Amino acid sequence: MESNYRKWFRRVVWFGILANWGFAFWVLFLDASRLLAFLHLGSVESTIWLYNYSILLIILSCFYIPAAKDPHRYRANAWLLIVGRLFPASTFFLGVFVGFMPKGFLILGLADGTIGLIELFLLVRLIREESEDR
Repeated sequence: MESNYRKWFRRVVWFGILANWGFAFWVLFLDASRLLAFLHLGSVESTIWLYNYSILLIILSCFYIPAAKDPHRYRANAWLLIVGRLFPASTFFLGVFVGFMPKGFLILGLADGTIGLIELFLLVRLIREESEDR
């Protein structure tokens, strides 16, 4: 029987994957400038960097899928997806704090940070639960 921690870990990881893909879809197929405006990320002369970022976000999210399926078997992926959430979140917060990024990047930092912290909590609980069962 699957544990609740594993179920919720899977759900949160898939939520994050879909959020990443939604962001990328908006940039690639709708209007990157409107996304920047909607999230208050500031205006830019060119959005070409956002297209590259979106492709990388799609590829990165594909590496999350094995961990969502089986975090025990793909433990390295599970830990790296948490790093892939918390490290960017910290750079968004730092970038806003030092004035390098517009305040709108706090939204991205809060989203990545919240998802990453929830994933971290669930993965730690899941690993503890599985080690107690052995």
